[in-house]
Amino acid sequence: MGRCRHTSWLRLWKAQSELGLEITDRPQRLLEDFQNPDSDRGGLLMLIGNRSKRAAFTTLRIQNGTLGQRGNGEVHLFASSFKGREAIRFLIADADIPRHGRLPFACRNPPCHNVAGERFTARVNPKSASEFSDKLFHKSLFPFADVVCLFVADVGGIEASIRRLASWLDLGRSSTASLRPRLFFIVNKEDEKHARTCLREFKSSIDKSTLEDVFQSVSILAVPSRPSKNGRHKKRSRTRCWDVLRHEVLRSLEASRETRKRSGYLFSIRHLAAFLHHGATSAAQASAMPFDFIKISRLDRGTAPDLSLHLVNFLNQFRSLATLKQIAIPLIASSLLLDHYPPGMHSFNPCDVFNVLYINACWQASRHLTHINRGSLLPSEMVELIKDSMATHYAEVQASGSSVVDWHRLQLSQSHSFLSRASSDETCLCCIRRRPQYTLHCGHAICQTCVKSFHRQGGNDPDSDPWVVQLDACQICGASIQNLLIRLIPDTTRIRVLSIDGGGIRGSAPIAFLKALEDEIGIPNYQVQRHFDVKFGTSSGALSVISLDVLGWSVEDCMCYFKSFAERAFQCPVPIALRMLSKVPVISEVARFLYFVYIMIVDGKYSADGLERLLQETCGPDRTLTNCSASTEMGTHVGVTLTNTHNDYDILPPEVGHGRVRLWEIYFKSRRIGDLGAFQDGGLAFNNPASIALREVAALYPNAPEPSMIVSLGTGSSSSDDDEASGNHSWWGDKFPFRLSRALWRQANSQVAWKQLLGHRILGSRTQYFRFDVDFGGKEPHLDAVDQMDAVGQAAHKAIKGSPTLHCLARCLRAELFFFELDASHPPQFANGCFTCVGHVMCRLRAGTAQYQEFMRQLRETSAALRVGNQKYGFTTEDIGENFSQRVRFVVPNVKDSFEITLVGSDDDCRHISGSPFTLEWLVQSQGLDAWFGTDDHRKRKTSSEYMRLDVKRRRLP
Repeated sequence: MGRCRHTSWLRLWKAQSELGLEITDRPQRLLEDFQNPDSDRGGLLMLIGNRSKRAAFTTLRIQNGTLGQRGNGEVHLFASSFKGREAIRFLIADADIPRHGRLPFACRNPPCHNVAGERFTARVNPKSASEFSDKLFHKSLFPFADVVCLFVADVGGIEASIRRLASWLDLGRSSTASLRPRLFFIVNKEDEKHARTCLREFKSSIDKSTLEDVFQSVSILAVPSRPSKNGRHKKRSRTRCWDVLRHEVLRSLEASRETRKRSGYLFSIRHLAAFLHHGATSAAQASAMPFDFIKISRLDRGTAPDLSLHLVNFLNQFRSLATLKQIAIPLIASSLLLDHYPPGMHSFNPCDVFNVLYINACWQASRHLTHINRGSLLPSEMVELIKDSMATHYAEVQASGSSVVDWHRLQLSQSHSFLSRASSDETCLCCIRRRPQYTLHCGHAICQTCVKSFHRQGGNDPDSDPWVVQLDACQICGASIQNLLIRLIPDTTRIRVLSIDGGGIRGSAPIAFLKALEDEIGIPNYQVQRHFDVKFGTSSGALSVISLDVLGWSVEDCMCYFKSFAERAFQCPVPIALRMLSKVPVISEVARFLYFVYIMIVDGKYSADGLERLLQETCGPDRTLTNCSASTEMGTHVGVTLTNTHNDYDILPPEVGHGRVRLWEIYFKSRRIGDLGAFQDGGLAFNNPASIALREVAALYPNAPEPSMIVSLGTGSSSSDDDEASGNHSWWGDKFPFRLSRALWRQANSQVAWKQLLGHRILGSRTQYFRFDVDFGGKEPHLDAVDQMDAVGQAAHKAIKGSPTLHCLARCLRAELFFFELDASHPPQFANGCFTCVGHVMCRLRAGTAQYQEFMRQLRETSAALRVGNQKYGFTTEDIGENFSQRVRFVVPNVKDSFEITLVGSDDDCRHISGSPFTLEWLVQSQGLDAWFGTDDHRKRKTSSEYMRLDVKRRRLP
């Protein structure tokens, strides 16, 4: 299929009282016209007119493009150059001003271009078609144009042209940059004198600053109106006039190019295309703010909203003015470079970047310094020091040719001796911009973005797991780290959530459920907890998730430990006197009352001393949830619910120091934890933490879609409780104290909480909900009935074994071991009215492990296959020995239309792989394929070789 030759980019349209704008993907298509759009630089020449413009285009010897008849309100875009100056390429925006108020009706959709439509809001609805185009030019073209040529004869003469100029000036500055385009009025030779007079009169009637806000200069250039038939002299004169125009346009383009280069606004073709696209999509919006290149380049990754707080936390580590100047300020400046200049970002002037993005946060941070003599360093002085240091660092990075990541690593290494004594639970001292997530063995805590930025994913082995990062040293203090692996969640997967209820000894039921699930999934030696990304537990459920994830135990080991834990936890030290009195028939009731009083006095039925010793022996006295552990290698997040004795549950905000909460402090009688307050068992308010888990997932992954599934494991209930609730009570059982007691107890009921969660599902939600519980039928076992633990576990195993829901969940989890990524080296292409996409289905399990080999063998033997649309891809014997990467090709009509990739079993049972159903828009955003200005983790664009290392593994496209 030949390349599309359409050049249409923007098209105004009108339908009754509605005004709109049709926008094609023409700027992105222009990248194909350049050999290296990431390094090639180009300006923008804007031509406004029609018939005279077409004649000038031919005479000016501009090549690589043709000007055809343009409809009213159209803007075309193409790449070109002057003959004889082919090395200097630029873009041409070919436009016209609608005359007579006529505009085409509605949108049109050419099959070879992706078209989007924008409607002008009521606040910016123009009164005429000319005003319409004025606003369009002001927002979509003037911010990027170097030269604007307005062909006066094509827009109604010099008076009409000056009216257009006045309208443009009324709109004010088009961008925040100091550069402005040069405007040339192209007039016929015989009209030159009159045109100069009119322009001079107009300039004298306005302030000079008003004109300079929009255009660098406005001048008149005269050209012949028609070919001369009289003599060689007149022909030479006519040629000289066209040469003057060509020379002026070329000289202005080159001068603007040099000015942009000096000021840091000479963009690559890729960046210019991105800015053009954004300018077009914002043209219909009501905002009158000038185009801000720096802010627009950060739309997809804004600065940290709490940057000033992190700066204060970092500055509080320094106690002297000398260390503040020598260490703190240079590191802050280097961290700001790290934030703004990832691979792919344009080389903006660092002083401009600081003034636009960081100056306010630095001002706020400098005003909060209290431990250093305020008189010795004013806030304004500190802000200027950071700004100057940022500019110095930038110049040194440019001169050295190193990456910003390597440069910041060098700055940190030069401060290791000081930073080894610094620590913070609220701020990552590596980037100084985020909350930390991983506490290393040296005691320093770092964020996940720094893990991705400073350490190679997959290590040096090309066949290693690309989603595992191996840390060999702490970037903050330089301490050596041995065998620390951090697993990351693939960008295009959805979160799998596990929630475990609390229930004392009945906590053996969820463990039995997990064992049955592990057996049903059927992958030997692959622990069931690895199938979930976020796990939450309350009370005994918290103990389970800690044992499974933080300690990395198997389900069998967890059950054994749980039994010994219960035996030591539920030892009741009853005073000897009370035990003796309870044996006397007459006063046994008195003994029970005294025992109740005793429990009230000691604040609990059971002593926590032995329990805390057991937890410290198991977890360690200083281990916290942020410490690197088995969950770090599994890539999972663990949550434990606590209930504040005075308030309800809440997500711990950044400033409360969550890293100081030790695992052994979360059980039994209320305990004050640091300065966070007094807490007690979370089961008293949220025995089923499923809803809390969903809230935490949204906080952990604010940009991720909803979870793919949430699995809730109960600790048993009795249907007789419901019968009692609806049945007959004695007359005293219906009195207020007992009714209040039942109401309060019902609020903590796990089944009620689950029904409420299901009742609040969003319409159209794709999250799957699974709940497993035990119905004891009769009276529930007491929470401290240690002798009934085995019976509870057996009842749970019996309740779930052979369950269709269990079978369904196991199939879903097996399918979720696969995920899909678009091939970054073959971005989606729009043609024939749809997008053609190429990507790879991959597996979370890796070749060379027994789990992977067995999983692939099972899929092959059961004739399982991956289904993409109408295509099926089976599994072969070659898949067993190599990392799975199935290349697929498919088409979708729209970026917002969903498509499915499923794992099909032998019984034709289909289950979505992780993330499915997808939309092309979400995949592009998740993989950062549209991040033309870089990503936070400084990733580079993937090539096809990174998806498929071995050519022998490469599969043919159908």
